[in-house]
Amino acid sequence: MATKSKQSGPTTRELRESLEEDVKAFLASGKKITQIPNGVSGVDSSKGTKNIALGQAQKR
Repeated sequence: MATKSKQSGPTTRELRESLEEDVKAFLASGKKITQIPNGVSGVDSSKGTKNIALGQAQKR
């Protein structure tokens, strides 16, 4: 008796192939990918900070 695969979504290989196709289409449209150095934040500090509270809200 054959056993069923427990994987319900696309395989890793399918995801990689899909991503590769998406990147090729992106580059073919004339857009460019910018590599950001390690340690550089994507947060724009000129817009101020975002106050994000993690965990349960404090009772007032």
